[in-house]
Amino acid sequence: MSRLLLAIGLCSTLIGTALCDSNITATRIADGFDFPLGSPNADGYCKSRGFSIVGHLGEDWVSAAGPGVAYQKPVCSIGIGVVTLARDFRRAWGNAIVIRHAYLEGGQVKFADSLYAHLDKILVAEGQPVSRGQQIGTVGNAHGLYAPHLHFEVHKNLTIGVVHTAVTRDFNNYQDPTMFVSTHRSLKMSRDIVSVAMNTYVMPTFQGIRPKPPFHNTLVAKLSHSDEKKRWNLFSLDNN
Repeated sequence: MSRLLLAIGLCSTLIGTALCDSNITATRIADGFDFPLGSPNADGYCKSRGFSIVGHLGEDWVSAAGPGVAYQKPVCSIGIGVVTLARDFRRAWGNAIVIRHAYLEGGQVKFADSLYAHLDKILVAEGQPVSRGQQIGTVGNAHGLYAPHLHFEVHKNLTIGVVHTAVTRDFNNYQDPTMFVSTHRSLKMSRDIVSVAMNTYVMPTFQGIRPKPPFHNTLVAKLSHSDEKKRWNLFSLDNN
């Protein structure tokens, strides 16, 4: 009985911390990942530029029907997660979204960030939970800087955000996006909820970057009424 009361007390403490700390939110465990365009299988889309750990740290996706056809087409979240960045970063990025995902691998909870850049529109806000295949924006051109395409990245290092210069170019920090999605299409189902840190990024140094209005997070509040079997994991930047 004492162990049960201790577990209940710990769970209540974690929930209370999340409720009053704007730097912490919650997400469900992802059940798998899909491609961000033509979801789930990238139907009608192809890569115009691939991933290189020593060069291009993401993938550029376009319509297979020809140049410009992808413009303003839906961009979808690759999996269940929570939006950690949703802003107009101007310059090379334009409108960009980063989503943090938790997933089970080898019996452990792992984390990854997916980045979607050069968007025409952002349809989500920071702190908002998203589902697998949910539309989060539309394909853009970084305010006319590029031909329309989606720039897509997957990060293992959860401090990157939109700043590549802060970490080394290696597979401790970056994932090959297509390889990540292809090898994580179907994952072990879990009803667990994990806590997630929101403000882990090195932000761009130039001025004028304003956040989108934050999402009013009711997900954590609902947890206080859920059963006590929910397992909370304190977020750690150690993702190995």
